[in-house]
Amino acid sequence: MPVLSLQNVTKRFGGLVAVNNVSLTLEKGDLAGLIGPNGAGKTTIFNLLTGVYAPTEGSIQFNGQEISGRKPHQIARLGVCRTFQNIRLFPDLSVLDNVRTAASTHEQTGLIGTVLRTARFARAEGEVTAEAKRLLGLLNLNHLENEDARNLPYGDQRRLEIARALATRPELLLLDEPAAGMNPQESGDLMRLIRRLRDEFGLTILLIEHDMTVVMGVCEEITVLVYGQPIARGTPADIRNDPRVIEAYLGSEDSEAALETEAA
Repeated sequence: MPVLSLQNVTKRFGGLVAVNNVSLTLEKGDLAGLIGPNGAGKTTIFNLLTGVYAPTEGSIQFNGQEISGRKPHQIARLGVCRTFQNIRLFPDLSVLDNVRTAASTHEQTGLIGTVLRTARFARAEGEVTAEAKRLLGLLNLNHLENEDARNLPYGDQRRLEIARALATRPELLLLDEPAAGMNPQESGDLMRLIRRLRDEFGLTILLIEHDMTVVMGVCEEITVLVYGQPIARGTPADIRNDPRVIEAYLGSEDSEAALETEAA
């Protein structure tokens, strides 16, 4: 059974077709990319996968369960989590509390336990804190746990957002432009981190990214969207040499040469 299956998914906004008859399958442990020009429908697909939108047509299944039309919190509890192109941390909370907040989604102490601060509540809070500290350690952020999130450098904020996503215990992790705004050193570190998270946590990962160095360097399979429709799918080598991708996505011989250089 695939972890994720999109079958003939279409999303219309009035007369605008943002996603047009898209089918996509991800198996457990896949590390895949979704690329295309601005307005190609990539973020709309992420919004469909996480319950922000319901598809106009088609089916979206996660581990065999139909999730089309479910609420975002219901889908998150099943094991689907995402990061955002524009970082959405709690800026006035500490680094530790940002991750604790996400880890708390699995608490089941109930309202009475929370209000009365029962022993069960205290034990659950201790477990949440320990898990949050563990994740911060994995992402080399533990020395910043008491800093307000807004005070972190950009690259650290990106890693904090990933730590917060991991705290929800996902099986499918959706990364929306994780390398946006990063310098080459940070992007290289990010690629190593993504591979490590896939292997250590047993994740299936789908990422949207404009940085071709990252896409070609970390993804094992890539789907290319143009005007909401997939025009190509394959390995980085397949995509790099596909004339439809070069014409529609890269658009010039200079861009093709740049992509080959970055992927080398």
